[in-house]
Amino acid sequence: DSFSAPGAGKNPVFLAKVIARKVLALLAPSDEEDVTQMGRFIALFCDVSIGIIFGVLIISTLISLDHRGVIHIQSAHNIRNTAFHLLSDPETMANIEESSDLKFMTIAEYESKRKEIDGVLEKKAHHEEILKKRTEEVEAKKKEVEGIKDEYEKLLGNPLLQLNSYCGSCSWTGKMTCDGRVQFLKDKYNTRPIAAKLNAMEHESCIKK
Repeated sequence: DSFSAPGAGKNPVFLAKVIARKVLALLAPSDEEDVTQMGRFIALFCDVSIGIIFGVLIISTLISLDHRGVIHIQSAHNIRNTAFHLLSDPETMANIEESSDLKFMTIAEYESKRKEIDGVLEKKAHHEEILKKRTEEVEAKKKEVEGIKDEYEKLLGNPLLQLNSYCGSCSWTGKMTCDGRVQFLKDKYNTRPIAAKLNAMEHESCIKK
């Protein structure tokens, strides 16, 4: 192409603009070229993906047939033996477990751990049931104590029994105090506290004056 614009040889700025437009026109692809290149890229990607998948399937099939003894491929034997050797190496397994944060074990070890876990769960459920029963017993005892406490308050305020006049620190007889007499009756004969106090109060020394 020739530059025939008037004044092109005398105006360097105009000449630079024309050259720049020509260069950009040559470098910039058209829309049709973009679409064609994208289609070629997609087709190439699909071909490569299908080829990789097909190759993996063929290799897997050959290794499986070799393992079953249908065919014999020495390279497959070598790969299998190498993999078995690596997986049998304790150091290699330790590195794999550390990097993957997993624990590899045999079926027997897994079953043993599983039984141990199931046993722990059963023991946990059993202890929870016992704890529930004990809690219910404690609640029942609390209610019983509350009832006895109310009854004790009523008996304590009964003027006929005069329990509010009981003197525990007073001498029952000799060196034994009234509280000592009450404790003796409770320990020796399993006497109830109120009945033991009433027995001690048969001695006038255990009644406050």
